[in-house]
Amino acid sequence: MAGAWIAYTFSRTSKTDEVVFSIGAGTEEIRFVKKLIERFEGENPATKVALNVLPAPTDQQHHYYLTTLGAKSPDIDVVRIDTIWIAEFASAGWLEPLDDYITAENRASFIPILEKIDVGDNDLYALPWDANIGLLYYRKDLLEKYREKPPDTWEELISICKKISRSEHIYGYLWQGKQYEGLVCNFLEFIGSNNGGIIDADGNVIINSPHNKKILDFMHDVIWKHRISPPNTHSELMEESSRHLFQQGKGIFLRNWTYVWDLCQKDPFLKNNVGVSPLPKFVRESSVYGGWHLAINAYSKKKEKAWQLIEFLTSHETQRELAMNLSWAPTKSLLYKDPEILQQLPFLPVVERSLEGVHMRPTLPYYPWISDILQKHISRVLSGQTSSQEALEDMQKRLVEVHNEFSRK
Repeated sequence: MAGAWIAYTFSRTSKTDEVVFSIGAGTEEIRFVKKLIERFEGENPATKVALNVLPAPTDQQHHYYLTTLGAKSPDIDVVRIDTIWIAEFASAGWLEPLDDYITAENRASFIPILEKIDVGDNDLYALPWDANIGLLYYRKDLLEKYREKPPDTWEELISICKKISRSEHIYGYLWQGKQYEGLVCNFLEFIGSNNGGIIDADGNVIINSPHNKKILDFMHDVIWKHRISPPNTHSELMEESSRHLFQQGKGIFLRNWTYVWDLCQKDPFLKNNVGVSPLPKFVRESSVYGGWHLAINAYSKKKEKAWQLIEFLTSHETQRELAMNLSWAPTKSLLYKDPEILQQLPFLPVVERSLEGVHMRPTLPYYPWISDILQKHISRVLSGQTSSQEALEDMQKRLVEVHNEFSRK
């Protein structure tokens, strides 16, 4: 699939008045983005926008951009990129610095995530478009039936799951355990809640710690010891597969992103029966930031028009529409006080609070190598192929090697 899109990009005929917006997303998101593009074109009749729709899986999108941007292709102009790609793409020279395009007032209107993620070497390379964080969805009707409240700690979650599952015969906790980037997000949320980490502020690898060993054992045990998660968690569960189980009534709790709220409200079975709370903790609350950002291809020949589109898509008005129609958490600070949005998205105060101490994945150009190491070793623990201590020792060794290798370049 990714190969076909790469071939398409290099073979398509470019139109001088056409801005190509490259985006990978779900069907509902693409459908609504097309409506936004129609409005943009109506307001800017001299500019046409062509959508280059990529496969939804992020690894396929990443491969597409490595090939297309790596070849210095000018045939895409605006790119929707994952948080974890910004440092990598910027260091490679693939993203246009935006400092000369954006006003100080506009820049200050975004949530603080912008300054933490979108800036590298004092240059601004992207703008946040969707402030995605990990949340805990729960069956409000079941918790009320058994006189329970949303868990504050992971120990409480286990206790509630066991109590309700005995009578309801459903899984307790659904999460993303398959070997892919979603597993890393879950791992970081778990270790963050226990004051664990991967790399400290000075760049030292600190993954081999008692804090993290407790977490790896816990992740294994929720599947095999406590049996509150499906046995195929480590082999199959991703965002959509875990969401489908939850919407089929097969789970009490679900860890997932903000987009799930809108889908639950459209589901007759779950409407009014779902609540949202912060993820449980061992020591402190911890959610991973997983948002999407908009950037300009450094090799684009239509950078002014590309910026015009980005400015429109990240505007206060458009951000409001995305929140109201797709349950995206906005990236404009003032929208977190909008009464109509708060009525539509009652979980937004949870997002706003979580963003203050949100857990960031390492903003390093070589993050893909870090992620690959984490995925493989965590997966081996979850499937029972290795012990948590052996995995941590191996990860420590491999991460130090990767850090040293890239530090020499």
